[in-house]
Amino acid sequence: MQKDTVMLSATKAIAEKILTETFHGAVRLGEGSDLGGSHRSLVLRFAVLEGPTTVPRSVIVKRASGNIFDPDASHELAWNLFNDWASLQFLSKIAASERLAPVFYGGDRSVGLFVMEDMGEGTRLDHLLLGHDAQAAESGLLAYASMHGRLHALSMAHREEYLRLREALGPNIPLPAEYYSYDWLKPGMHTLAERLAIPMLPGVDEELEALRAMLLNPGPFLGFMQVDACPDNRMLVDGNWRLLDFEGAHYGHVLLEGAYCRMPMPTCWCVYRLPERIMRRAETAYRTELVRGCPKAGDDRLFGQGLVAACIAWALSFHQFMRPLEKMLSEDRTWVALSDRQRFLLYLNSAVSTADEFRCMLATGDMLRAIADKLAELWPEAVEPSYYPAFR
Repeated sequence: MQKDTVMLSATKAIAEKILTETFHGAVRLGEGSDLGGSHRSLVLRFAVLEGPTTVPRSVIVKRASGNIFDPDASHELAWNLFNDWASLQFLSKIAASERLAPVFYGGDRSVGLFVMEDMGEGTRLDHLLLGHDAQAAESGLLAYASMHGRLHALSMAHREEYLRLREALGPNIPLPAEYYSYDWLKPGMHTLAERLAIPMLPGVDEELEALRAMLLNPGPFLGFMQVDACPDNRMLVDGNWRLLDFEGAHYGHVLLEGAYCRMPMPTCWCVYRLPERIMRRAETAYRTELVRGCPKAGDDRLFGQGLVAACIAWALSFHQFMRPLEKMLSEDRTWVALSDRQRFLLYLNSAVSTADEFRCMLATGDMLRAIADKLAELWPEAVEPSYYPAFR
């Protein structure tokens, strides 16, 4: 308890110093309230007791967990915290009028701490999707898709500025490094085929090599990604949606995020099926915004090719990093929403239908179809996953 009190007192003092420098006048904070955070970070809300008139009534302080913080270490703790810091600082510069994310007020690199805008206790997108108001949920989803399209479009010309901010804080090697190499795509497919005794189709390996190259070199689709673009990382504040949590953010192939409604929500706990009509409306909203900063997104062939690549990558990554097929074959695991088997079949079928729609990577699509058909025989209970509660 004494250690916690000392940490809280030190955090408050550092935050007061940052705010005093940012707002050019002495700032005094009240006692902090713990908002939960994670194993990596402490997140606190502080009321502002005194300060210049431009200081907000309260702020959020995020600080790396633990007693010792090394800002120069290449580890998850520093990498995630500095990603979040640099992202908020970056968006506050390039899209201040858009207010896409909490405003960044300042930080102290040496202790791993920064101060940002307090957005209160607004409604999140997952609240709407899990609720009973279909119109509100659809409206929120369309705004979600538009917002990510706008984020990607705005960032296209600013990669060097982001890298300058991020690299000034610490090592900027995407973690986990093995994930972002995409070396697992081909072995992952072979593992699925071997375990289910399905022969590999000609052309699949070559397509997966091309897919890997596309993800490593996104070309016109290189942009800033939130990465964990989940419904619970989006909040409605004073009538405007804002994005939260940029711990995994980096520049990459933006259609990995553009595919979130097709897949759906592949990094999230809040996963159910979306009605086809709503999914397509959301994707159109996303693409309309993306074209503003990425004209080549208006090319049906290029856009479709990128979507197919993203969907296949997400489908294979579920087996590779979320729940290996071996474990799913032995037992199912139910999350808060769909079970693992339901999710995997949903992702496989989404990737297959996308490859068919855009007539792209057809050998890989046929391979995934064979896998999905075999699993459907083994898991008939997983074939028709439920829609989000708001759309039932």
